[in-house]
Amino acid sequence: AKFSKGFYPEKGGKHDWQIFLNLVKHLDKKVPFAQKIMRKITLLNGPNFMLNVLLKRSAYKGVSLSALKKAPHGIDLGPLKSMFPKGLKTKDKHIHLNTEFYFSDLARVDVHFKKKSPITLESEGILIGRRHVRSNNSWMHNSKRLVKGKNRCTLLMHPDHATAVGIKEGDMVKVTSAVNSVQIVAQISDEVMPGVVSIPHGFGHNRKGTSMKIAEAHAGVSVNDLTDENLLDQLSGNAAVNGVPVTLAVC
Repeated sequence: AKFSKGFYPEKGGKHDWQIFLNLVKHLDKKVPFAQKIMRKITLLNGPNFMLNVLLKRSAYKGVSLSALKKAPHGIDLGPLKSMFPKGLKTKDKHIHLNTEFYFSDLARVDVHFKKKSPITLESEGILIGRRHVRSNNSWMHNSKRLVKGKNRCTLLMHPDHATAVGIKEGDMVKVTSAVNSVQIVAQISDEVMPGVVSIPHGFGHNRKGTSMKIAEAHAGVSVNDLTDENLLDQLSGNAAVNGVPVTLAVC
């Protein structure tokens, strides 16, 4: 296949769509013959081919990739057209939310949250991330207008939890997981559950080569430094970046 320069992340690498199509090939053996052919054609011709096919099969007739390219300001398609229930692939044309795969896992979740009360965690906590409206991850940390004012990279924790641990507003707290430790200022708030602590993600601009002076002046700490690569979500098998067990201590 012929692609423009810079299409691949690096020489000899594969783009996401190529990786996904090859994964499907190995994971899903029982696919209709027509889908197998479509997959091979897409691998040969690139994602624009599939995008064009999907546009032509949409509810709006006459729309294609070439038509969109000729209309840089967009095409007025008129009122939206519903694809339900026609677009659903289930036999009964219903969306099944209470699948046994998820439903059977509720018992484990129930046991997990009932096995001990968060208030008796003493110096322990469960770490989650969060976003801040003026930061949107790290995208806006190099804007002087958006980072000025009070510190927003803080450890959010419930008043009852803070009292049990002996932490007060503004204390510098050492947060330690199984893999690392960071030091961060405590912010007491009832916006989190007792036993849960939260550090906003997108901070930690003190790495070598950051090249963002304003962000570096408000570096904060990286919540990823506390993420345990061996901690996995039992249901999905994905890396668990939230619900990380940590211990807390006033510095």
